[in-house]
Amino acid sequence: MAIVVGLFGHTPELTHVGFVFLMKQVIFKVFAVFITVVAVAMMGASLATFFVHPDVRAEMNTPAMQNYTFEEQPGEKPQWSVARRFSTDPTKPADRVSVGTFPSPYEALIKAHGDLKNYLTQQAGTMSTDKATADEQTRLFAATQEQDVVAIDQRAAQLKVGVDQLALNLQNRSKELTDLSEVSRKTREETASRRTDVLRLRHELEEARTDLFRLTTVRRDLMDRLVRLQIENQELTDRQAQVEGKSAGAADYQNDPVQ
Repeated sequence: MAIVVGLFGHTPELTHVGFVFLMKQVIFKVFAVFITVVAVAMMGASLATFFVHPDVRAEMNTPAMQNYTFEEQPGEKPQWSVARRFSTDPTKPADRVSVGTFPSPYEALIKAHGDLKNYLTQQAGTMSTDKATADEQTRLFAATQEQDVVAIDQRAAQLKVGVDQLALNLQNRSKELTDLSEVSRKTREETASRRTDVLRLRHELEEARTDLFRLTTVRRDLMDRLVRLQIENQELTDRQAQVEGKSAGAADYQNDPVQ
């Protein structure tokens, strides 16, 4: 009622029949306006679709569709076939399968997008499984590594003790070697000194032998001279005895002429 009054003004003599008549006119006008608006909207949508519709071939060449091949099969009813080409690895035949054949390029494009979504979902699931497996392996490896680290630390401590002991032994051996070197040096010096003494004593021995030989020669000469002197002395003694004997005989003869 308020709409009618607002459209046609205030009419005090408005009756029930007039109200119904006016309502019919208003409804028809509203329907006419609504149909006109809907028609204009549909016409605009049709024009927009006609002038702004996506380029199918350009969409087929987008980076998202670079792993799909689209082939048009001409004929009375053209068909579009779609196939995957994610990989050329012969061990992965699922990456090179046919998506299907479709009567419209738009449907082929939509199916390709849907297949890409399913493929990526499947890959994501596989990657999630692989990630879970890798996480478990990482956890096990981390646990094993912790044990290995503890064992390595213990072994390193043992090796350090061994190295320290070897270093101490090496230090002791070095000191012993130094002492032996000093002793060896003194021994060499003493040996050199003894060698010098030996050479000197050999020289003195040679000189002593020479003196001994000379003294032996002199002794022999002296012995010869002594023997000669003894012989001469014996001869002189004998002669003296003879002389004394003759003198005694002569004296006896003079004392005893009878004889």
